Amino acid sequence: MARPKHTVLEYRNYELPADFPILVLTGNQWHISPVPGKHLHIHNCLEIGLCHSSGGTMVFDKQQVHFCAGDVTCIARNVPHTTWSDPEEASRWSYLFLDVEALLGSSVLQQHSGLKDAGHFLSDCHLLLHSAEAPRIREHIEEIIEEMQTRAPGYRTCVRSLCAALILGMLRIYSRDEKGRVRDPYMSVISPALDYIHENYMQDFPQEVLSDLCHLSPTHFRRLFKEQIGTSPLSFLHQTRILKSCSLLRSSALSVTEIAGRVGYNSQSSYNRHFAQALGITPREWRKTSGESPRPSLLTFTGWTEAEEIPRDP
Repeated sequence: MARPKHTVLEYRNYELPADFPILVLTGNQWHISPVPGKHLHIHNCLEIGLCHSSGGTMVFDKQQVHFCAGDVTCIARNVPHTTWSDPEEASRWSYLFLDVEALLGSSVLQQHSGLKDAGHFLSDCHLLLHSAEAPRIREHIEEIIEEMQTRAPGYRTCVRSLCAALILGMLRIYSRDEKGRVRDPYMSVISPALDYIHENYMQDFPQEVLSDLCHLSPTHFRRLFKEQIGTSPLSFLHQTRILKSCSLLRSSALSVTEIAGRVGYNSQSSYNRHFAQALGITPREWRKTSGESPRPSLLTFTGWTEAEEIPRDP
C-alpha cells in the first residue's frame, strides 16, 4: 500500500521544574481557537486536559472525536493531535503537564503490571472521557489545580498523592479501552526513537540504535525524522539535553560542570558550545537571567504556555 503524504508535526516542549515536574495552565484566558490548526503536534510529557465550557473537535492522528464541557483528555507524549472549538465558540480548558515517572517514581507503572498494556501508557495513551464516564477523574484534576494554585503547606505531598490516584484511574480506563490504543502506523513509526531519547538522552549511543528501534534503514529513518520533527535526530538529542539542563540550572544548586555531566556531556566546553548554539548565551549567563522576562528560550521547542489570541470578526 502506498504511503500517504506525510504529516508535518509541531514538537512542543514543556520545561517542567526538575524538582517537582508538573506544570498547570489554567484560568479564564485558556481558550481554544475555533480555527483548525495547520499541523498536528506532539509534546515531551503527559498532557491531561479538562474542558470547562463549550465544545469542539479533537484529532488523534486521523481519528476525529467531539468534546464538550466537562470532558477530560489524557494524551501521552509523542501522540500526534490537535484541537479546535466549535464555530463561533472558544472552549475554555485547564491543562496538567507532567513527567509521571519523575514525579511519582520510575516504578509507578510497574507496580500495576496486572493491568493490560500498562507499559505503553506513557507513550501511546490518547483518551477522551466524557463527563459522566469518570467523575472521580475530573475531581482529582480539579483538586490538583487547587493545590498547585494555593500552595498550602504540604501541597507537594498532596499533589503527588492526587496524581497517583489520577494516573491509576486513567491507566485502568486505558487498559480496557481499545480506542485508546488506535494509532496511525505512519505517524507512530518514529515513536520508539523519541521514547529512547527521552529515557536515555544522558547516554552516548550511535544513531543506528534509533533506526533499528524503528525498523528502518539509517537513511530512511533520518529522512522521516526530519520530515516529522523538523530537525535531525542528533540535533533533537542535543536540544533535549539542553532543555533538561535548563530545568536543572533553574531549580538546583548543582554546578554547571555537574549539570553538563548529568545531561550527557563529557566536558563543560562541549556543553557550553551546544548551549550557546541553542540559546545564544552560556549556561552561567542563562542561569543569571532565568528569572527575568523576557529571557532566552528555544522557540521552536517551546510548549504552548501562553493563551491563544482568538480571531475576532472585523
